[in-house]
Amino acid sequence: MKTTLERQMAQYMQYLTDERQISPHTKDAYERDIQSFVRHLSAEGIEQANEVLPVHLFHYVNWLRRQGRAASTITRHKAALRAFYRYLIREGEASKDPTMDLEVPKSNPKQLTVLTVEQVGRLLEAPSLHTLQGIRDRAMLETLYGTGARVSELLDLNITDVNLQLGFVRCVMNRKERIVPLGEVAIEAIRLYLEKSREGLQSQSSGDQKQDGQALFLNRHGQRMTRQGFWKRLRTYAAQIPDMPELTLQMLRQTFAVHLLNNGADIRVVQELLGHADAATTQRYASIPEKPNMKEVYSSAHPRAKKNK
Repeated sequence: MKTTLERQMAQYMQYLTDERQISPHTKDAYERDIQSFVRHLSAEGIEQANEVLPVHLFHYVNWLRRQGRAASTITRHKAALRAFYRYLIREGEASKDPTMDLEVPKSNPKQLTVLTVEQVGRLLEAPSLHTLQGIRDRAMLETLYGTGARVSELLDLNITDVNLQLGFVRCVMNRKERIVPLGEVAIEAIRLYLEKSREGLQSQSSGDQKQDGQALFLNRHGQRMTRQGFWKRLRTYAAQIPDMPELTLQMLRQTFAVHLLNNGADIRVVQELLGHADAATTQRYASIPEKPNMKEVYSSAHPRAKKNK
């Protein structure tokens, strides 16, 4: 039987899905963090929201530190717990917020790590075009670097979100839509995947597994590629390349932005391409120049916008 806190957490997750309509990836992160806290409380015999005191939160933070969690991770846990308690108070499920006075270490901004054009080239060309998975992986990497999309946006793409004839992809994040140009190299990679790989991946799936007919990128079971599956493939390719820095799922997106700016792109155009609501978020990549046409900037500045002649 679920404890009161477990029931409240389940209700909060449903609220995030139905009313806040946050992305599945953000919801999963909140659920993991809150679930960790609820399990920690359960071990101490606490099952009610109003039983939680500030001292319990301090103990939890110290436990996270002893686990070797980074300051940024602890800050994320704190944000999740604060949001959870705001919901409980608003719904009348709790009468006090023990997170109000909780102090956790501020995360230091990480130094931006980007790949060189040569490193990107080796990474994107690592997947073999002689296998169904390799053709798919090449298309995914080319799309990721060619658009600067978030990994979640890449994995959420449907076939109808990509227009190869006009050369653009439709990205959606938290119900906000933006249209991003596709370079010729990415277009060719996606076209090859659709012609030579996607149908084969669908046919490999067993009969008891439900296929995803809408998803652009499929795993070997004919279902939508998962974040974990893509990360595993990315690490495999990176391990094959000498002197490749430690990758993150955001690194190709960051590299996309820096490469455009280094080739003369306007930061406000890059802001639109990345889908940043605030220019200050994009400013970490460069200082602000003048703004020309987005399509022209992309075509002239992105290293893989056009195929080599």
